[in-house]
Amino acid sequence: MNSNTEAIASFVSELKYDAIPKEAVDRTKRQILDVIGVALAGSTQQVGKLAARFVEKTGGTSDCTVWGTELRTSPPQAAFVNGIFSHALDYDDRWLPGAHPTAVTFPATLAIAESLRSSGRNLIVAQMAGYEIMGKLQSCTGERGGWHPTCVFGTFGATAAVGKLLDLDPLKLSMAFGIAASEASGMRVNIGTMTKPFHAGHGARNGVVAAMLAEDGFSANPNIFDIGFFEAFFHTHPSNDWQLTMFLGNPYHIINPGIGIKMYPSDGYLPLTFESTLKLVKEHSIGVADVVSITISVARPDNFNRPTVNTGLEAKFSHQYLAALAVLEGKVTIESFADERVERKDVQELMTRISIRVDSSLPKNPDLRYHPVAIQLRDGKVVTGAQPLARGHWRYPLDRSEWLEKFRDNATRVLTESHVNNIIEVVDDLENLEDVSVLTKVLRT
Repeated sequence: MNSNTEAIASFVSELKYDAIPKEAVDRTKRQILDVIGVALAGSTQQVGKLAARFVEKTGGTSDCTVWGTELRTSPPQAAFVNGIFSHALDYDDRWLPGAHPTAVTFPATLAIAESLRSSGRNLIVAQMAGYEIMGKLQSCTGERGGWHPTCVFGTFGATAAVGKLLDLDPLKLSMAFGIAASEASGMRVNIGTMTKPFHAGHGARNGVVAAMLAEDGFSANPNIFDIGFFEAFFHTHPSNDWQLTMFLGNPYHIINPGIGIKMYPSDGYLPLTFESTLKLVKEHSIGVADVVSITISVARPDNFNRPTVNTGLEAKFSHQYLAALAVLEGKVTIESFADERVERKDVQELMTRISIRVDSSLPKNPDLRYHPVAIQLRDGKVVTGAQPLARGHWRYPLDRSEWLEKFRDNATRVLTESHVNNIIEVVDDLENLEDVSVLTKVLRT
């Protein structure tokens, strides 16, 4: 291979189902089921309704399903709206390095697979290509600055997945990556607004557009991962880009470092705050009247120090709000982030007693990250504790019953129990499915 881009494109082009370990296939099916569930629940949110309205207004062909609705649209628009659904609640999976892989790749993969009437096995291979390129590409970069990696790197993952389904040769895949580089975007300052879920939909649509254009001969720089992308986004070419090619499929990124099922509809690191606080609340039988103050320690300043929040979207990214929920309710649900819950006096008042402290001695490694909590009580006692590995972490073991319960709770908000059971059966046997339209059919109301 003469270049990084050529090596990546060749890996995608040559990837076969038999090269994928059963563990990776099973993990992929689990993540697909999970993202379908959170997308169905996400379709009920205001951001999901606005996205569906936009797609309905702009029309297009009727090749693809808008999940949980009767709408049908074109592959790019289906990828877009289903991507927004998937990230609307911030309840979709995440991995190391920090990004949301399935919400930005699978809507693109399924849109093209449905339009081509692909087999379930081909869909799995394409999704694996998407995971692998997104994960390995981000892993060899340094500080990501103000970019939101879900859209930046997810655009390339979606491009790889769609390019695989379209059976693009390595040269056309290289062109598709070049096109995708000019589409990749997403600003972290939009976290806490509707534009964060837009990033997932935008990245999914980017991948469909880039691969479809390349299929028809649209040109771009065919060496984008050798000169261009890294310099534009990170101001330098990474010295460790050997990791990008050396570890492709060895091991698969979905296996190591792995991927987590999020068990809370909030930012992926905030369960560390919630569970640390809840642990103390339970151990010491703490009620809201007992609390003088709560101090949450973090390794360095982050985007989640939000002492005041006015909407549910903002509250999903607030250490203070998650700690307040631990004291007031002892649980986090989708309803915890309804605007009317956020506005209630009890939570707003308690948040005034909660502060963030930067402790440089804490590990900055995101795989080892934790948030110690100290609660000062009215009797003068100070209790401290931490939960280093919260539910939903990529190394936290969840059994099937736990993530199926989450899926059912999400999916039954839109579909009947019979539909939900059918989806589970279809995804469980996805590798033997001759036509993925069997799956998309049960995703329609």
